[in-house]
Amino acid sequence: MATTAVLMTIGRVVFGGFFLIAGIRNLLHFGERKEGATNYGWKLPAPIMAVGFVVQLLGGLALILGIWTVPTVIALIVFLVLATALYHNLFLFRGKERDPHLYLTLVNITLAAGLLLVMADVS
Repeated sequence: MATTAVLMTIGRVVFGGFFLIAGIRNLLHFGERKEGATNYGWKLPAPIMAVGFVVQLLGGLALILGIWTVPTVIALIVFLVLATALYHNLFLFRGKERDPHLYLTLVNITLAAGLLLVMADVS
């Protein structure tokens, strides 16, 4: 295997591990997660939240295994966009309250960009 292929595989596995761990943690703490309100003050219905966490878990596993990469990347990017809009909308906050939302928004944008690089590697 060429060096580039080895590095891409390692990166994809690490990336997948991030989402796998996040999905497992979110599902293990589902009771706590479903009690949290969105930035808009309403709770996301539990079944919809569960679907998001399953997307994280299965998406991470698919990235690790290198299967269904393009549909997986698309699903994870959709998850990131929705999670950011619902839970980290930095435009709803001011001052110090905005700081964690700005940080998490930048993290999610970076994750989405990395997923695009993973998709570019298989396309």
